[in-house]
Amino acid sequence: MPDRRLAFLFLYSASRKLAAVIILAFMTSGNGHAQQQPLPTLPPDQPLRIFIIQGQVSLPSGRPAVHALVTLSAGGARRQTYSGEEGRFEFPAMEGGSYSLTATSMGDIQLVSDTVDTDTNRTATNRLNVNLILREPSEGPKKAKPRVISAVETAQKVPKEARKAFQQGLRFKEQAERDKALERFSRAIELFPEYFQALSERGDLYVAQRKLNEAAADFAHALQVDGHFGPALRGSGYCKLENREFAQAIDDFERSVSAEPENANTYLLLGIANLELDRHEPARRALQKALSFTTQSVPRAHIYLANLYALEHQYQQAADELRKYLDAEPAAADAKAMQEIEARWRARAAPR
Repeated sequence: MPDRRLAFLFLYSASRKLAAVIILAFMTSGNGHAQQQPLPTLPPDQPLRIFIIQGQVSLPSGRPAVHALVTLSAGGARRQTYSGEEGRFEFPAMEGGSYSLTATSMGDIQLVSDTVDTDTNRTATNRLNVNLILREPSEGPKKAKPRVISAVETAQKVPKEARKAFQQGLRFKEQAERDKALERFSRAIELFPEYFQALSERGDLYVAQRKLNEAAADFAHALQVDGHFGPALRGSGYCKLENREFAQAIDDFERSVSAEPENANTYLLLGIANLELDRHEPARRALQKALSFTTQSVPRAHIYLANLYALEHQYQQAADELRKYLDAEPAAADAKAMQEIEARWRARAAPR
């Protein structure tokens, strides 16, 4: 009888310690704030430069556009944030390269900026400024909107104070001041109980605190308001995955993928849930999709793909996947254990 214990070693470990392993799968991809992507490894002779891409969003009248959704994209991946009280926005910790930016008014979805293409080579400093001007459709052609804004979002009438508290929460969350962020999101929800974006953000923070019941309640409430909101679906699925409700988690993740087809981390979670149910092909497709995003790093997907290959007795491929993980994360806390398993799998694959 085949020995499944070795194949499941890391899968089981990750399931028992799910928060430590994959909690960032949606914490770093929250609804509407800048998504912090890991930077690529550069050759040792190439200095690493980190940039801040910042600017202002303006209304057609020239006044600052408050709480406009700003989307920055590059190579199929994207980050999003909201403009502040003065219409200012900022994307910190960006690698060098070319980017496209666009903005959409959250109060009037007919106001969309033209897409502005820029490159970090255009600045001699580490700051790159981009100005985005919202325009009416009649003011000229514009490129496609960065995302579909649901009818629920269009109809939202968020009070000014609730929106301000939400913005403050996003800033605190980006600065890793989670207690302050939690208080601000709670205040926004108190002022506007149907604020599903704030509910989803607070749910993320509850997950980080291991308060999964509270998190699940926030995600469920958010989905009662907008059942197609990708971040809330991802968060809801994560809570179900923790509770070993794998089929229900898969349903949430698949719906989240439909809402946010370019989120690598959702595919990672979807692959894990399918693998827990021994659904090899759906797991393989999801994990390979997670690894296909060149600017979103989810190297841990290699571990789950390795386990899948090992379950199929393809030990050479399993070892190769672990090697890819180790190459991407050489300083990982579990690197030594991974190296030992890689060696065992290579020994199994060797001709006898």
